Amino acid sequence: MAIKVMEIEFTEQINPIRQLEQYEAVRILVRYRGRPLGWASVSNNPWEQTISAERVRQTIVDQLGKELVRSTLGEQFGAVSEAVADRHLPSISVVICTRDRTDLLKGALEALLALDYPHREIIVIDNAPANSSTAEFVARLPVRYVKEERPGLDWARNRGIAEARHEIIAFTDDDVWPDRGWLRGIAAAFADPEIMAVSGLVAPAELETEAQIQFELRYGGMLQYLDSFKFDGSKLSTRELLWASKYGVGANMAFRRQVFEAVGNFDVALDVGTATCGAGDIEMFHRILAKGYSTFYEPRALVWHRHRRSAEALSRQLQDNGRSFGAYLLTCDRNRTVPRWEIWKFAMFQWLGWWLVRRLGVPGLLPRKLVVRELLGALDSPFAYRKAQLQAQKLAEIEPEEQLQSEPEQVAGGVR
Repeated sequence: MAIKVMEIEFTEQINPIRQLEQYEAVRILVRYRGRPLGWASVSNNPWEQTISAERVRQTIVDQLGKELVRSTLGEQFGAVSEAVADRHLPSISVVICTRDRTDLLKGALEALLALDYPHREIIVIDNAPANSSTAEFVARLPVRYVKEERPGLDWARNRGIAEARHEIIAFTDDDVWPDRGWLRGIAAAFADPEIMAVSGLVAPAELETEAQIQFELRYGGMLQYLDSFKFDGSKLSTRELLWASKYGVGANMAFRRQVFEAVGNFDVALDVGTATCGAGDIEMFHRILAKGYSTFYEPRALVWHRHRRSAEALSRQLQDNGRSFGAYLLTCDRNRTVPRWEIWKFAMFQWLGWWLVRRLGVPGLLPRKLVVRELLGALDSPFAYRKAQLQAQKLAEIEPEEQLQSEPEQVAGGVR
């Protein structure tokens, strides 16, 4: 089973969808003047090579009619344009952290270099690489290259903060392809001076395997909301603060530099490259909101993510999710961001009870063995957390090379 993923701008001509012999369905992200409206699903049963343009349009109207009417009426009744003149757009530093995945990085950088945004820089943070392949590839591109020898994604992110020249710092991953308008969506969200952090829609780049379909359509994917939301940390309950995975994700997040001065940098005992295997992103969003600041979710800040393709890779990912979320809660306890008894109550009844144990009995469309793997990761989280803390302490004792001169700056055509 495979599902073809594509996008359609509804105000433009809709064409037939071809070469569908291997696909059971087509999943279409429908946009109206650039703004994501929703997903439309066109079945391909009986299996056909082509679905006509008329059928595609009718399916979109049938499934997203209300959203289309709302968008059309907004134009007719003079909704204010959200377009911002280029000269008023804020400058943004884009940080992409990578480690020994040059093949994936090529696609991500191709998308980043095609961004429709006038004032931006791109910084590649090469995290404890095993060889020079990434450095050699990046040397040919108009981006900055920095090597961070201390292994761990949050060491790399923190190095990116130190290297960034602009006041807004956006992060993405090497298995992500940002939409051409990604930074304009981020800039629109930061137009509100109260906003300290932004995240946005993470759409699947492909649904070619059963593992990818399970993650996106049955597990819940990453961030799938299609409406804009402002989150005021001072008005959130403790339970809402602790479910921080709904506010932001590392593949698609941006911050005002000043928020790091207020709440600190990313926790280097969390995320990929440590025993905890994740949660550095959601812990940062939690910390910002717990301090009473506001964040924003903007679906126009869209990126496309390549989910794990194999069943074993998905199984490992869910086990890492369980391990990292437990480590995140232990970090909240260590930092006293919310009362300790609230954390333990949340862990027992909301996370372990409602999210994990309940799904063992009623797993729904997700295979029970994947729920078991996530639960096993959760049970391992205290041990992983302790191991990661020790590793972080040892790495913190290592004097890094000169932060701004450890690597020559890469510019178009070579080294400066």
